[in-house]
Amino acid sequence: MNDQQMFDRNIGFLWKAAKWLFKALIYFPLIITSFIIVSSIMKKEVSSLLGLAVIILVSFILYLLVYFVKGILICLKSNNKLLWILPFIICVSFTCILPVYIVLDPVGRLVQSSSRSGTSYDILKWIFSLAFGVYVYFRYDFLTNIAPSVAFPAYQAGISITMSILKRSYRIEAKKSNDLI
Repeated sequence: MNDQQMFDRNIGFLWKAAKWLFKALIYFPLIITSFIIVSSIMKKEVSSLLGLAVIILVSFILYLLVYFVKGILICLKSNNKLLWILPFIICVSFTCILPVYIVLDPVGRLVQSSSRSGTSYDILKWIFSLAFGVYVYFRYDFLTNIAPSVAFPAYQAGISITMSILKRSYRIEAKKSNDLI
């Protein structure tokens, strides 16, 4: 293997690692919440491989729960019930605000270190951090009737349960996206 092939392989690996880290940052609220839940239950075993597996499982369950609540939100909104605002606020607060806060300081340091003048970098760090929050929001797309294939059963269950609770509800067909997650 020559140097160029080795370089290409390493760059490809770094690119994949960066994409996984970015996805982990998008799903950070789920991961940190599951870590808190699992560490309160398992105590010492959290640092083991079993603890990591349980954290991943609980994160997935929380992901399904977010899409279940999104199904409730979409059903309430489609039936013109003002109560849809409450699950919307809960979902957006949980999934979008924490990533903005986490990205805020590192982005601020990056902007400050790249700035050649003594200008204020606060506006730029907020712009980049809020742009990331908007990206995370559109990743979940809470006001659109669509769910990824992995979360589709939970999303459909949220819609079905809400329709059965509502009287004279408008029938909503859940839509599945081509995305896996």
